[in-house]
Amino acid sequence: MKETVYCGKGTHVPHADFMDFIDMVFGFTTDEQKFIGLLPKLYREYRRPQDSNYVVTEDGVIKAAIGAYDHEITVCGVKLPCRGIGNVAVHPDTRGKGYMKATMNAALEDMIRDGIALSTLGGRRQRYQYFSYDKAGPCYTYSVARDNIRHTYGTLDAPFTVKVIEDANDPLIEDIMAIAAKAPYVPTRAREDFLDIAHTWKCRLLAFLDGDRLAGYCIMDQGTGIHEIRAACDDDFMGLIRSASAFVEKGISVALPAFDAAYIQAIDPMAEHVSLSASMSYTVLNYRLVLEAFLKLKLTFANLTDGTVTLLIHGYAGDERVRLTVKDSVPVVTEVSDEVPVDHEFTHMEALNVLFSPISPRRNGMNALMREWFPLPIWMYRADEV
Repeated sequence: MKETVYCGKGTHVPHADFMDFIDMVFGFTTDEQKFIGLLPKLYREYRRPQDSNYVVTEDGVIKAAIGAYDHEITVCGVKLPCRGIGNVAVHPDTRGKGYMKATMNAALEDMIRDGIALSTLGGRRQRYQYFSYDKAGPCYTYSVARDNIRHTYGTLDAPFTVKVIEDANDPLIEDIMAIAAKAPYVPTRAREDFLDIAHTWKCRLLAFLDGDRLAGYCIMDQGTGIHEIRAACDDDFMGLIRSASAFVEKGISVALPAFDAAYIQAIDPMAEHVSLSASMSYTVLNYRLVLEAFLKLKLTFANLTDGTVTLLIHGYAGDERVRLTVKDSVPVVTEVSDEVPVDHEFTHMEALNVLFSPISPRRNGMNALMREWFPLPIWMYRADEV
């Protein structure tokens, strides 16, 4: 008898069957490894992660699943609807049947239909270039040794008290969210979900206290890596770094986006080492909106030469002809008609590289304006990854 194959949303798949399947494909056999502990913000039963998955079943048995999870960021007042790809899983016995391609393409088609502007994922570069994603987003990772702190400050003492936030009802979470909301880049995170979000990939949420005053917070992994950090005021930032190092009694690493220019300026003279890399893999499905948001963001920390650049981008979601203008530090990004000549014409992958990648040999050969304006500081915090 011919088997019945279904490809579509997984709303009919029981939660337990879905979780067992993705854990099996990834080889997660212990509670320490399993997805529900790695990403509680997505996989708790009441969140119904299967509803956000594109699945393939054979005779009702799940054989592939790809998650596409909604979230939102606000960048300089511009709201960007996002949908991250995660738990890309195909049963070992059915690999080669095209199930990953079918589910990925279905997910991307729905993103375009639903007006998603930006999508991210993690994984092998070429594997996901087939589906329009590439490495982008400048990320500065600073390594700070204990000796760096001791020689700079003359002491290893912590200026602030560190509190690990473990209770989802802790009132400090409201204060942490208030600090985060002051930044020009703000992820939308529901209060009731905040601790689960902070615990993504088993990270810890740390609050830094100066008496009764919240001096800032960070999200730190189980080792010594800080993946998100915000200070109540810029002058508190190095105190957070020193206190985080004292908390783990080791050197630490700190990943910073390009738009945290004040933090970079403060830590750079002291740190032992810095590396520049792409933060993750992105695809842009609405270039006009994403360019507007991140050009505004770049102008919060960089003085850009006045000028105009007109681009024709053969994007994954369709062609876009956009004009970017900066005058007196005010950016304007608009769509223009097909009759307007362009300065540069890019494929989708070329646009991701030239406009957003920290390292772009193609950009290096362009004029001074292109080299100065780009890359734009496209970003996604680790806590918001899926």
